[in-house]
Amino acid sequence: MNPSGKTLLTRREFVATSFLGAATLSLGMRSPLPPPTHRLLLIRFDTESRQKPEMSGFFEKMVAVHRSLKIPATFFCLGAAMELRASEFREFFAEVRNDPLFDLQNHTYSHLGLGYDHGQSVEVLRADIERSFALQERLGGGRPVGVSMPGTGGRDGNNLPGFDATEKSRAELDMLASLGVRMINTFHSGVDAGKTFINYGDLGHPEIMGFPSGNADNSWLRARKYGDPRDYILSQIKERGPRGEPVPVMFHDDTVWIDVNDRNLDIVRFIADAGRQAGFEFVTHRECLQRKALWQNFQLNPQMPS
Repeated sequence: MNPSGKTLLTRREFVATSFLGAATLSLGMRSPLPPPTHRLLLIRFDTESRQKPEMSGFFEKMVAVHRSLKIPATFFCLGAAMELRASEFREFFAEVRNDPLFDLQNHTYSHLGLGYDHGQSVEVLRADIERSFALQERLGGGRPVGVSMPGTGGRDGNNLPGFDATEKSRAELDMLASLGVRMINTFHSGVDAGKTFINYGDLGHPEIMGFPSGNADNSWLRARKYGDPRDYILSQIKERGPRGEPVPVMFHDDTVWIDVNDRNLDIVRFIADAGRQAGFEFVTHRECLQRKALWQNFQLNPQMPS
């Protein structure tokens, strides 16, 4: 996959280059930093496309690639897409339901915004998410415990700094907790949402994990805002690894399959090579939830504004 025609490293070339880098380190150029504790790479797919004919074959290819390379991934499924592509999702859920490589979660039904200064009422948001959860259960995807927050492109006003920001946003978190949600994006004032696991104990929900979210493919893969997509992802891995920071990578099914026409999922294969060469562990979001030490001990900085 190379829409711009630029010359990219092949997987073989990348592995060879990484091997030479590792050899250099072994000759004495060791990092003075302590061993990282959270060197995790989280691949996520927001499966939300409602283009049924165009998405044909996506799930089959994606399952084959992730299994062949043993790459865990989390799938946040949009209710409207599940309804329009019911047979595809039903077959996908049946295929992966008991496979720990595949974590099945939710993305609301209508892509309604959480955490905005305007937007739908808490009651409308609840009904939308309940509808999506029920549909996912009926299709065989189980009861979700995680939600990824949709972006609404300014339709709902400004994105707030966190669930702690307003009375309504706090009520949204309470509503999610009442539905059994136990993991959602890190979304708290003063916290880096792209790098940090948190808990929401200060908002009354220590049982809910906030997971880092970032590197959305709409920017780096489709729009190529940062130049060559592989160079960008490699830079994220190289920068965050020595600091022990997690690397979240967020894909959309239609961005990969339709917009950039990566029908072989070469970008996923590249990330698998790059991440493992750099010593990252690939994990699902559910596995992070189970590793409570990642997020339950998080303490807000006393100097942080509330």
